Amino acid sequence: MHKFNYRTPRYVVDLPIRLVLDDFVIDARCKEISRDGMQLEVGQSLPSDFHGLALLEWHGARLELRVRIAHTGAPQDAVRFVFESEKERNAVADLVARVAGRPGEPGLVLVR
Repeated sequence: MHKFNYRTPRYVVDLPIRLVLDDFVIDARCKEISRDGMQLEVGQSLPSDFHGLALLEWHGARLELRVRIAHTGAPQDAVRFVFESEKERNAVADLVARVAGRPGEPGLVLVR
């Protein structure tokens, strides 16, 4: 039997993100978001072992989530959310649902 690994849908966004690792802070842009993680545009590639906090605000929603690097390389890096509770998972799902429902703006992006 062949097993299929489906990705969760990603949505095009342009959100400011602040990444925090100890006392080190990186300002970046979130270019795509899903229930699992984000595609980021950063000035320089993140270290391959990056893990820390991602701070994001969008239309009244403020999230502070643990993340770890999923992919690094120019021009964009990707991070996966590291959920510590169902409350965090639900907050991301709510944000993604709100992003997906934006009228008049690009939404779902198909990624290979």
